[in-house]
Amino acid sequence: MKLHELHINDFKFFPEVDPNSPLLKIKGNHVLIYGENGSGKSTIFWALYTLLECSLKDDDDQVRKYFKKTGKDSLVNIHAIGRNNSHIKAVLKDDNGTKKVYKVSRKKRDLRIRGNSDVQESNMASDFINYRVLFQLHNLKHSKDNDLFHWFLEEVLPYVKRGSNPCLDEYNKLIQGPGKYRNIHGDDVYPVPSLRTHTNPGEKAHYSDYLTFKRRVKTWSDWLKSFLETIMNIANNTINTDFGYDLKLKFDYTRFDFSISENDFNPKPPEIRIKIIEYEGIQNPKINKPHTFLNEAKWSAIGMSLRLAILDTKLFAADLKCLVIDDMLLSLDMGNRDVVLDILLNRYTSDYQLIMMTHDRSFYEIIKRRIDLRRESNNWLITEMYSDELSTKPKPYFKPLKPSLHIASDYFKQHDYPACGIYLRKETEKILSELLPSKFRKVPDRDDPNKLVDAALNDLILGLRPFCKAENVNYSKYEKIKIYKDAILNPLAHNDVDVPFFRKELEELMNTIELLTHFKRSRSFHKSNKNTNFILRKPDGSYYSVRMKVKEEIKLIEEKDENLRISIFSKCKVSSVDNNGTITTQEENFDNLREVYEEMCSRFSLALIQGDISNVFDYDGQDFTTKLNQMNV
Repeated sequence: MKLHELHINDFKFFPEVDPNSPLLKIKGNHVLIYGENGSGKSTIFWALYTLLECSLKDDDDQVRKYFKKTGKDSLVNIHAIGRNNSHIKAVLKDDNGTKKVYKVSRKKRDLRIRGNSDVQESNMASDFINYRVLFQLHNLKHSKDNDLFHWFLEEVLPYVKRGSNPCLDEYNKLIQGPGKYRNIHGDDVYPVPSLRTHTNPGEKAHYSDYLTFKRRVKTWSDWLKSFLETIMNIANNTINTDFGYDLKLKFDYTRFDFSISENDFNPKPPEIRIKIIEYEGIQNPKINKPHTFLNEAKWSAIGMSLRLAILDTKLFAADLKCLVIDDMLLSLDMGNRDVVLDILLNRYTSDYQLIMMTHDRSFYEIIKRRIDLRRESNNWLITEMYSDELSTKPKPYFKPLKPSLHIASDYFKQHDYPACGIYLRKETEKILSELLPSKFRKVPDRDDPNKLVDAALNDLILGLRPFCKAENVNYSKYEKIKIYKDAILNPLAHNDVDVPFFRKELEELMNTIELLTHFKRSRSFHKSNKNTNFILRKPDGSYYSVRMKVKEEIKLIEEKDENLRISIFSKCKVSSVDNNGTITTQEENFDNLREVYEEMCSRFSLALIQGDISNVFDYDGQDFTTKLNQMNV
């Protein structure tokens, strides 16, 4: 099942439910929300968290306290009056339209969520991650010790199953010690090891209680050890493959233990420490304090890899499986942030319903763009949140979102042609900035020619023609953008009342820009630093083999009604060439794939392939068609 509606009423920053709220129109989609600070986006995080967590509470008062106006634990909106109706309600539906409702409030009928096994399962299967998760790991990095058990106890183990039961059910019993018995003197005491040789048969019989308890401790400790090994294996793969760090880790695990006497029981919690067993090719390096040795980027990558590995262990059936993320990625550097974003979008959108929130505008735009490039916009609810400053009481305001091209169309229909021109300019600038490689969208700074800056729209438009020529794209389809550049896309023209904005020209330009929205160069096809070899052959059987790697990822060119192909704009480095058995090892750098292809054809006196050269190269052992099929494009 998926979340279709989220009703938040008089809870934290949210007042009464707004019937026009996009949260009532989730319809099973993933959710992306930009919310400025103070807009109430974190209320969404805590509403879902509170709804599911209430299923685990021990008594009704532990639930009711959140929805009462008074009390230090109250989460009721501060502007709610009288007998408020503070509540949280989630409406779930499956593919057949079958509906299920989770609701919690202080009312008796809604307190039945406590102990509801369906909600408990959903809580165990879902995950809530915010900046606090990595913040705690960063605090640990700057501490004297790197014992992670407390972090596991707080953030991980409450949501992990051992068999069919929460793993902490047994641990919480074990830390209380074995049950006491009444000895021959009438005292209630713990069973101890010395009972094995006790002379009194009745007393000696309780030695089995001690052994049973010891076996339970060992069984739980063995389970935790196995769990830690499993997640570390997954985390190491993520650290190496996704983050690209050459290191391998293991957990140094000190088992759960205890000391016991007749009158005292002292549990000794497990200790979990990270140990580096391989670092940049060095086996078993002598690194005593890895948490201080590793830089912030690597430590964050380790933390995220562990968190995601833990997520992989929670793939069990439940009504609702949500992954709710509130500004978690902002504590990462940009490189790690991109890696985690790729992992989330590539691996978790099929098993989880993602709800991602951020107050970072630029990062929000990056996520939106990634979703668009994956052709998955229809699977997402994307919205923006602000604090409604026109309201007498603070409340969230969800801004209706429209692409600039749609806004331009609206103004066109209203005969507001200058406004239409402004939004066409915005859309054109956005498309070309994302389409063109740096060669065409970067220009020397006027004050410092050695420094490259973003090109203005005029330069972007002028760069479109040579870009299309280099990529073997029919430029004539987009030529009207250049023709109407000065009359419509020049911002100065919008303030000149003597410049006529002709309806026909605007309509033609809108149609051209609409066509341009389908021209994309952004989907990653082949990662940087990967082998991209190729072999040239003559009719007589002689060959010319080139070994090289791309220094930038290879992207796909996508056009409406055209076959997919690679973009040539990827810098590359040749390491060696094999001329029919004579190998020459010499590094050579090239600005793009066509340049290296044409140079090698020239050296070997072979005719060039005109147009698409996608099938020339071998992509880390795969041909173009095979790799494309694996991408399910």
